This record gives sequence, structure tokens and C-alpha cells, in this order.
Amino acid sequence: MSRNLITVTQDTSILKVKNLLKEHKIDQLLVVEGSKLVGIITDRDIRVNSPSPASTLSVHELKYLLSEMKTKTVMTRKVFTTTPGTTIEEAARLINEKHVNSLPVVAGDELVGLITTCDLLNVLLDFMGEYSTPSCRVELGLPSNPGEIAKIESIINGMGLAIVSIISTIDENNHGVRSALVRVNTDKVDELHRVFGDAGYTIIDEYRVEK
Repeated sequence: MSRNLITVTQDTSILKVKNLLKEHKIDQLLVVEGSKLVGIITDRDIRVNSPSPASTLSVHELKYLLSEMKTKTVMTRKVFTTTPGTTIEEAARLINEKHVNSLPVVAGDELVGLITTCDLLNVLLDFMGEYSTPSCRVELGLPSNPGEIAKIESIINGMGLAIVSIISTIDENNHGVRSALVRVNTDKVDELHRVFGDAGYTIIDEYRVEK
């Protein structure tokens, strides 16, 4: 999560909020009273509540109007939050389920951070491994037998290679079919295909990662 947060208060002018959003190239700001989260304001909230571009207001008049409008009149008060102890998986589920771009992180009544979809993507990239070196990725269909991941590792080590990353999943919507996405430090995907095929694995997909 991000800990260095840019926040505003309920009495912050909409003009200042717009300038902060533009300056920091973000689309939302958390609204606080002291260290307590009380709402969130987004660029969409401002657009919806601002005069139409077709209005007869001059630029000066529009800026004056926005300088008089306060965050509390526009912000969303119902905010979906999470806690420092929430798992990454649960945070991702909440973001997807609630159709939001971020979750403020609170400890009791205190705002302590923010986790965004970009943070979650960075976690995914960390799990998938560094992409700066040539490698290839294969998706294997797995039997339900114990020890299959260890067997895959043994096969790759036997080729003199190493696993960069491996993720195993079970598709509950497809009769519990299990698969593993394996990334290996080689660009010889055809050789991996042959070796895994000889070992009896089904190759669901394959992909070469170029440097």
C-alpha cells in the first residue's frame, strides 16, 4: 500500500482539489478530519457537479464558483475500506466486487494508507518475475496427484534451468481442473514443450518473453 497520501479536508475548495488532481496526475483524493477518513472525492464527482461546458459562465466566473464550492458538497461519504492485516487476495476481491479503483487502508479510525489497482498489478508483476531477461512461460494441465509442483521443478532442474516464477490454480468453474503457469529462464520454448510433453503433461499455452 501507499503510505504517503495526499489528502484534503471537507472545507477544501473544489478548485484546489482540481489543481491537486492535475498536479499529481491522480483521479481521486481522500477526505479526512485529522487522521480519520470521512470521504473520497474523484474527478468524476467534480465533473458531475460542475457547470456544463455549454454554460455562459466565463473562465473567471467558473474559477470563482469552484473556489467557493467545498469538498463536503461533492464528495462520496460511503467509502469501501480495508485494513493493514487484509490479504492481497481479499483486497483484490473487494476492488473487483465493489467496482472501485482503490481501497483506503484504516486501522481503527485512523487512515494509514491506500491500496490501488496499480499496487495490485505491481504485486502480480513481482510474482511473475523480472521481465528484463529472456525467458519463456508455459501453462501446464496438472493431474490432481500430490507432488506435481515438485515434479515440475525436478524436470526443469534436470534441464539445467531454473524456475523464475510458478503459479498453480484450480478452475472451480471447469470441474476443478488444475493448471500451473511456469516461467523458466530460457527462450527455448520448443525444448520445454518437448520435455514436458514427454513427461506426460498437457501444454495448455506457451509464450516466449523477449528482452
